[in-house]
Amino acid sequence: MSPKDFFPRRLDKVSISRIKKTMSDVSYLSDDLVFLPMSAEINPTAIAPRSIDGFAAIIMLSGEAVVQINTKSYTIKPNTILFFSPESVIRTERASSSAAGYFLAYSKTFINRVQVGLSTSLPVFMHYRKSPILKINEEDVHEVLAIFRLMKLLLRSDKKLYRNEIIESLFKTAFYIISEVSNREKEQLPKQGRCEVIFDEFMNLLEEHCRRERNVSFYAEQLNITPKYFSSAIKQVSGKTAARWIDDAVIMEAKNMLKFSGMSIQEIAYRLNFSTQSFFGKYFKQHTGVSPSRYKHR
Repeated sequence: MSPKDFFPRRLDKVSISRIKKTMSDVSYLSDDLVFLPMSAEINPTAIAPRSIDGFAAIIMLSGEAVVQINTKSYTIKPNTILFFSPESVIRTERASSSAAGYFLAYSKTFINRVQVGLSTSLPVFMHYRKSPILKINEEDVHEVLAIFRLMKLLLRSDKKLYRNEIIESLFKTAFYIISEVSNREKEQLPKQGRCEVIFDEFMNLLEEHCRRERNVSFYAEQLNITPKYFSSAIKQVSGKTAARWIDDAVIMEAKNMLKFSGMSIQEIAYRLNFSTQSFFGKYFKQHTGVSPSRYKHR
């Protein structure tokens, strides 16, 4: 099946399931993760504007391409990574005949399950907000591709029992590498504005205090600014409210504890400073759709 058959000429959201079923040389984990080599002829963002039902990235290895994201055009060359969010509308405007790389897509469910910490995911998130393009060196490329090749090998092997855990660990390793590259590039950027400084300081405080503090006023007080100004600065920089960041951090901690700590739900509720196990249960279910008990044992 050709890319023209795969992509009808109308704007729609392409699922990971659809990619894995219709493209060639695809490696995948359920409907949560898919990656494949791409070229000028095999390109999941060609033909017409598309939106991927998940997060995605293109790692460019050779040649050159111009990709449009939400009406803005970006030129990608070798040793660059181009990121897409689920809301991005993507179209390849043109590509050289030698254009080649890897296409990777993963679901929101997958990234939540992998549980990458704030200190790791934040540099990538902040870089993406400023620019969807991340420049990497050849050594970085070789390291990431080595992980992809190992993932591909294991996905096609007879290893079944711990396949999900192995692939998630390898993905997390690649994410750590990319996060370090983002940090490295951040050090070379111009000085940040006041709101960005507040956001960075908030992330440091959140990582330190999220197990005990869920009140926006607490973090504003630590930064010696008013809650109103604090909330406005966080929303301006990140597009998310401070309260949402706090909830996300608490839920991430709760998930890690439920899966890996060996503590009872009551002990976890206490460690996360909830007044009762019942209150913790309602909070967790409100933000995840499942009870702590069900999440712990599924």
